[in-house]
Amino acid sequence: MPTELGIPYTPLWRGRYPHMLDEDRPVWERFLQQNLELFERVYYDVRVGGIYPGPEYGDEKMRRMYYDVTAKRIDAIGELKEEIWIIEVAVRPGLRATGQLLSYIKLWFDDPKILKPAKGVLVVQALDEDLKGVLETYGMLVRYVI
Repeated sequence: MPTELGIPYTPLWRGRYPHMLDEDRPVWERFLQQNLELFERVYYDVRVGGIYPGPEYGDEKMRRMYYDVTAKRIDAIGELKEEIWIIEVAVRPGLRATGQLLSYIKLWFDDPKILKPAKGVLVVQALDEDLKGVLETYGMLVRYVI
């Protein structure tokens, strides 16, 4: 269950964000544009959890493929000066996005790669009040993008 951050990007970088849904990309880019000074760096498609099997499961290539299939992928991690944000992006999130964010936080704390306090953040265009209450109960932040 190793965490893999991947390549750090400047918050000004725009490109293809792996595993971020096409419909969510404009929300993310508007959020970045509205918060240009917020992050020192951003990581995309961060792998958390998963299983990296031992040598009894084959050669390194096979074990790596197994990990790639079982790891969960965070949309983005934003590194601020004093903390990190574990970010899920969704135009209109439902229970799936809420559950993903809660799971990502737990898996991050199993193997953190940046030793700063971490917060879960849902970046949205709109959010159901029930889900907002659930996220607030667990200390997650919601950031709206217009």
